[in-house]
Amino acid sequence: MSGRQFLDTLKRIGYPKSHDYQPDDFDWMFESEAAAPFLQWLCENVGPDNVVTQEELQKFEELQASGAPILEGRQLDEALQSMPRQDRTISGDQLREEVARLEDELKTCEARKRKLRHHRNKLSLQQTSASHRLSRLGTVQEAAKQEHSRQVEMCRQEDSKMNADLEALTQTVSQLTSLYSHGSEGCSTTAGQQGAAFLSQLPLDDHFTKEDAFMQQLTDYTKKQFFEGIADLAGHAEGSRYQFLDVRDPSSLLVTGETDAAIEKHCHELARLQNSYPLSQRQHIQAKVQESRMRAARQALDRRLQQMHSKPYPEDTAKLSKQLQETQAVLSAVQREAAALSEADVPHLIQANSELQTTRVLQGDYGLKIARQDYFISKQEEVIAQLLKQRARNEFLLTALEVEGRSHRETRRLLMALRKDLDKAVVATQDRMAILQAPAYTTSRTARATIDSRDNFTLRLHNIIVGSPCEDHDRKQPLFRTYASLEDGARGLNHDLRTLQAGLVDSSSVKDDKLTQLETSVQDLGAAVYDRATPGAGPPTLGPKVVLDSMVKLDLTLRDLEASLMDTLKDINKKKKELQNDPNLVKERHLYVDFFTAPDRLQDTMDDLNARVQAAQIS
Repeated sequence: MSGRQFLDTLKRIGYPKSHDYQPDDFDWMFESEAAAPFLQWLCENVGPDNVVTQEELQKFEELQASGAPILEGRQLDEALQSMPRQDRTISGDQLREEVARLEDELKTCEARKRKLRHHRNKLSLQQTSASHRLSRLGTVQEAAKQEHSRQVEMCRQEDSKMNADLEALTQTVSQLTSLYSHGSEGCSTTAGQQGAAFLSQLPLDDHFTKEDAFMQQLTDYTKKQFFEGIADLAGHAEGSRYQFLDVRDPSSLLVTGETDAAIEKHCHELARLQNSYPLSQRQHIQAKVQESRMRAARQALDRRLQQMHSKPYPEDTAKLSKQLQETQAVLSAVQREAAALSEADVPHLIQANSELQTTRVLQGDYGLKIARQDYFISKQEEVIAQLLKQRARNEFLLTALEVEGRSHRETRRLLMALRKDLDKAVVATQDRMAILQAPAYTTSRTARATIDSRDNFTLRLHNIIVGSPCEDHDRKQPLFRTYASLEDGARGLNHDLRTLQAGLVDSSSVKDDKLTQLETSVQDLGAAVYDRATPGAGPPTLGPKVVLDSMVKLDLTLRDLEASLMDTLKDINKKKKELQNDPNLVKERHLYVDFFTAPDRLQDTMDDLNARVQAAQIS
């Protein structure tokens, strides 16, 4: 629907000055969804037959002025049926117009019929759903009663569970309180020590006494192991100063508690060892060399004996002499090499080894001193281990007290949180009790017509449905608010809701019709665009390449058409120029046209030309 259809309707019924308006002047009327159905009905059903002319109005006024009775209703229908019908002749054009009008009216009636049928189906569905809901109302009511009973039972169970939890909580708090109070009352007595529940409640005097005794015993043991005679070993002349050996200090690893005579004696012994070491080493080397010679000679004899047993000597003396000479030459070379080693390399090696031997002797001496020092370090480690155990006992006691204190703080935090939760629960219970004591939740013996001023919930509901006193100052407000006005407002609200729902249904049907019409138009458009473009192949499969190829072909076709049109225009212009310059061609053209369209006029023209020719011949 648009303003053009409305303007066509005005022109069809003969509205004055309808030609002065444009279709755009009436488009605003179709923007309202509520007025769209009426405008559609007006454009589809109102025609010239529904309009009363000025002459008919004048005749009706004359009839009223004459005082004659005016037929109405059933009398008018009977009079019209009794009137004789006059057959009138209708031309073909009028008949076709009448048939077209009746077909349009038939289509309109069919559309209205479909719409009414659609409304009937929807109303039928609504009536069926309402009946179904009414039939299920008893089941729903019974289910609601069962749910109410179940909720009441659940509330009772929750109440009993809450009472049991509160009783258990009370017992737990009482036991905890008695535990703390019992420990605080009897912590000074022996019975209190035996029944104390916490470490902090136990007296620690015995523990500290035993620790002091252990420290005294450890001090005596340290004096016995380190202080008596340690001054002589440590090299201190005075006996009043004592200290532990520091293993981390390298200088303390050497015990310096020896006299000058012992040191001199050790130096003489070291010099003697240095002087006797080269001779002893030479003798040792000579003995080793002699032993190696004897072992090598023995091995050679063993090989020779094996050769003698395995095969005899060759009888060729020249070959034997040659072998003897080679063996003697090898022996001479080995003797020369051994002499060079014994005269040059071995003395230098013995001298270098003597220095290393001195280091080995000193290493043994210092090893003895280090062993002595290790003895004192082991004793020191025993004392340190005992001190570490004592420290571990003290730290374990402090850790246990800290853990117990943390547990006490956690218990206090839980108790404070429990207190806050109970306070909140009490406040919430008091609020619920205050709400339940409101007049809206209490049943009175006599029914009241007015709303109680203390019933805030019902008053707010009345203000929402009916309206608050501050909204309309002109309307006179009643002194009391009644339940009857609340019910009237609820009925009016329900009526407005149904009206809106009906309007929504109508708008949805109009929307469905528009969508259907739009879908049909789109399908027709698609058929017109694609089916005609590819006859016999159906709708084309649209894709980027296919669309591009179609566009290219269409562009080429348009160019060819444009070229053909330009050629045709050139030909037409050329022929126009020829016609303007040659009158005979103009006459020939007219005769050619008359030959196909107006033979009578062509005959008249030919007769005229013959008369002219005869007149010219006569003259």
